[in-house]
Amino acid sequence: MASEYEQGFNYALARLLREQGLQARAEVKQPGGRRPDVLVDVDGCRVVLEGDIGNHKSALRDAEARLEQGLADAAIAVCYPDVPDPERDLREVEVAPVGGEWRRTDMARLASLVREVAGEVGNIDETARNFRAGLETAADRLTDDMIADAVRVSNIPIPTKKDIKKDRKAKDHPKLRLALLVASAAMFHANLDRLEPFPRPRTDARTGTPYKGEWPPAKLKICVEAGNCPEVLTAAWDTILASDYKPVFELAVNVLNALPPGTETHRFAQLAAKAGLYAAGSLGGRRHDLLGRVFHWIVKHAASTGAFYTSDAAATLLAGLAIRQSDADRLDTLTVVDPACGTGTLLMAVAKRLGHLNSEARGDVGGRHLIEKVLHGYDIEAAATQMAAVALGLLNLRVTFERMGIHQPVFGADDRGTGIAGSLEFSGERAAVSLYTPVSKQVDTGQEKVLKAVRHDLVIMNPPYSRDQKRHSHLPSDQREAVKKREAELFKGAHAAREGGSGMFLILADRLCDREKGTLASVLPTSWFGRGKANRVMWSRLLDGFHLELVITSHDTKRIYFSENTSISESLVVLRRLNEDNRNQPTIFVNLSSNPVKASDAVAVVDDIHSGDIKSVSWERERVERNDWTPVKFLAPYLIKTTAKWFADGLLGCVELGSLAEVGPAGRRTQEAYKRGEIAKADEYGRWGLWFNNQEETASNGAPPKRTMRARPDCSLLRSANIPEGKKIGDLADKYWGQAGRLLMPIRFRPSVARTFAVKLDDKVLGAEWVPVRFTSTATVDLVAWEMAMCVYLNSTPGILSQIWVSTPKVFGRPAMSLSGMRNIPVPDLDEVQVSALADHFQRVADRPLLRLRDQEGDLVRASLDETVCATMGWDREEVEKARFALAAEPSVTGRPARN
Repeated sequence: MASEYEQGFNYALARLLREQGLQARAEVKQPGGRRPDVLVDVDGCRVVLEGDIGNHKSALRDAEARLEQGLADAAIAVCYPDVPDPERDLREVEVAPVGGEWRRTDMARLASLVREVAGEVGNIDETARNFRAGLETAADRLTDDMIADAVRVSNIPIPTKKDIKKDRKAKDHPKLRLALLVASAAMFHANLDRLEPFPRPRTDARTGTPYKGEWPPAKLKICVEAGNCPEVLTAAWDTILASDYKPVFELAVNVLNALPPGTETHRFAQLAAKAGLYAAGSLGGRRHDLLGRVFHWIVKHAASTGAFYTSDAAATLLAGLAIRQSDADRLDTLTVVDPACGTGTLLMAVAKRLGHLNSEARGDVGGRHLIEKVLHGYDIEAAATQMAAVALGLLNLRVTFERMGIHQPVFGADDRGTGIAGSLEFSGERAAVSLYTPVSKQVDTGQEKVLKAVRHDLVIMNPPYSRDQKRHSHLPSDQREAVKKREAELFKGAHAAREGGSGMFLILADRLCDREKGTLASVLPTSWFGRGKANRVMWSRLLDGFHLELVITSHDTKRIYFSENTSISESLVVLRRLNEDNRNQPTIFVNLSSNPVKASDAVAVVDDIHSGDIKSVSWERERVERNDWTPVKFLAPYLIKTTAKWFADGLLGCVELGSLAEVGPAGRRTQEAYKRGEIAKADEYGRWGLWFNNQEETASNGAPPKRTMRARPDCSLLRSANIPEGKKIGDLADKYWGQAGRLLMPIRFRPSVARTFAVKLDDKVLGAEWVPVRFTSTATVDLVAWEMAMCVYLNSTPGILSQIWVSTPKVFGRPAMSLSGMRNIPVPDLDEVQVSALADHFQRVADRPLLRLRDQEGDLVRASLDETVCATMGWDREEVEKARFALAAEPSVTGRPARN
């Protein structure tokens, strides 16, 4: 039993949470005579807050007990401050969700936390697996002959023979999409069934005349159990359409009507509706972006469209960083757009963020204004726009939205063969291809109109990303070429094709963003923070009009991405229009050692970033403008600052490798001209290669591990028969052999297992995973000695950091370099004495194995390389040693999550 003083806190906390729009009650008696301190009902989810005055352990223990007693779906521990008057002074408290960490928060942020914790109740992974299994079972009832008309009315893309040959499961793609369309409508229906009462419409939304039909519609459970399920379902959904919800139900009704009558259609409808009923009844399904997750699992051509699913946590994080209180305070004029909205995950996160910051956004009137006036989204997938409509509709079931801001732009080619590029048409000189061509369909009304670019306060997106040769490969070849031609017209000379299409969407976002006070927030591949020409051009364009406020990068080895169905490293960026207030402000880089999995954890990260209670690196605008992206490369602030000081600021006095040596050819050129032969069987030319970059103890390919700086060939080179058209085998092979070398560097490496970052051979070779480096700097120094000396430097800590510094971080833990990037590696321009000293050391240790970077405690060879390089070059030995051990602790090097 709580003390009378503590009860005062409980009642005060409940009142303050009610002021934040929550249904909170204090000291309500529950079965068994138990009285939770504060009980909050969030859309049927029971969240208990258990408090104690100044005692963290006691509060957390009580919160855990409420979960064990079954009195709550989620619980939060609260540590009250010892203040004289709770009713007057209770404004901040320390809180911790069960299983989370303690943090200090005010009432607005605590209310947000309660909602997020409620939203995470239920096992989303288990729900998604079961939901997907239900869809597969339903889809199995459909035959290829049954679905032709249904696919046509739902505009579902048909996989090509090439798609099916590449992935046999691609043939099931249309059937699964049809099942998802029906199941999503059923899921919404089941949620509507919980409304008591479901209000009868006065006006028929279908006709605009007074409604005189039967009411209410049959509940979903009755429809599922009916002997003629498709007919009963479509009748119920047609009745619901009288109330509206057109984007949710109309497409599903059309699908069921297009399927031929019979047993299989009955079973399909029944099984798909059951899957929706299950999802609606599961807390995991009701409180997560389940439809978005499953939709992107079904989409088999994600690589060609670049469509990736933004996780709930990442969407919460990006929306929380982009939207400020001042934005929420002007809800009457605020507009937000996602030009590649997919299933609406980011728009949902924006709606929740605005609801947390502005109580008006949580009511019915605010909800209508929010969905119809504030939020706008475009996607080329008809089914995706339906999923987005369902997701946004579920935010407020009592509002029948008449004109959602969700549109499907036309994508492909028109009857004349002219390409139409979806929402990218906003970027054209004209708003659309033709003033007479409708190029956008509104999701509620189906009204078609010409796209017109409108400026918005916030552009938020996870733009499509795929390699250029894969983009749009799901389209027929003639349409694919027409779309690419149109994109080239829209972005002529803009270097927009960089990063497989995401560059085009950044240019589009610039054009859609309010010129005075607009904000651009996006998920981007971390490879955007590279030193290549295309990156420089793109960032120069953006920085002309924006202040790069925040860059969030994940160094969590388990989650280097913010999109669920990708494996590349990603970052979150927030840019705000350049003005006098932010023109001289630095960019804040936050590197996450733990990437939030839950939305509530993401809310905590947002709070910590806004309050400055998280490790970050402040980077001057001048550094960003000269393309210095050192902060994204490392987690440790010391490594960031030291590497930037050494190379970006030139403290070590290095020059670019390309000024001293020729670098190339790349391994793919070697593989064009040669195929790998057995080491003992050379052809008549006696040419040898260094094919593999194996640094493990053993290798499945049988190649010897590269653990010492002195290496030997691992294969012979045999002239290949796979020569590009117009090339002669002899000419190509001889051309590349003329670029063979004795010093080789890997084009990519894995810091977690790598031991050598350059190797020296006695004779010239070509490489497949290795690139020759041929020094041309001086005739007065023995070039073999130069190669030995540079091999020592490149395997020392400064040399390794210089390679990581120029690499393109497509995947953390696997830095990769282009040939131009390798030519930019900072290296010392050695004099004869320095060459001799380093070459002598090479001779002493070249045959001694190097350890992995993470094993620096026992790596005497690497330590000796650092000592010799420092002594020879006059560099600070202690600083280099500190950098070596900091590098050894990096998550990309250890392969394990960082220690907090």
